[in-house]
Amino acid sequence: MVGVMLDELELQARAQYDAGEYEHALAEFSVLREVRSRREGPYSVKYLRAMHDCVRCMRHLALWQDSDLLCSELHSKYLRTHGRGETDTVDVAKHWAWAMLHIDEVDAAVELYVVTADDLWAVDRAAAERLLGAAAAHLDED
Repeated sequence: MVGVMLDELELQARAQYDAGEYEHALAEFSVLREVRSRREGPYSVKYLRAMHDCVRCMRHLALWQDSDLLCSELHSKYLRTHGRGETDTVDVAKHWAWAMLHIDEVDAAVELYVVTADDLWAVDRAAAERLLGAAAAHLDED
C-alpha cells in the first residue's frame, strides 16, 4: 500500500516537473527521497532516482549551494553503484560542476570536468571532448 502511494507521488512529481512546476516537484521529490531512504536504504534505485530528480529541480531553481551538497553525495553513491563513465554518473557530474561554477568553485568544477572526461574517454570520446572544452572555457575565466 505504501509502495503504491509512493509510486503515485512520484508520478505526480514527474508531471509537475514536466509542467515546469519545479518548486512543487522538488518538494515532492524531496519527500520521496526521505521516505525511500528510510524504507529502502540509501543505495536503492528508487532512492537514487529521487535524489537525481531533486538535483534536476534544484538546477532549474538555481539552488546552487543545495545542489552542490546533494550532487556531492549522489555522485559518490553513483560511483559505487553505477561506476565511472555511466550515464547517470556523468549527468550528475555535469549538474555538480554547473553548481560549483555558480558558487565560485571554478577550480573544483574544472577538475570534475576533466576527471569525468577521463572516465568517458574510452566509451564516448565526443562527450569527453565536450567536457574538456567546458573545462578549458572555464579555465580562461579564472
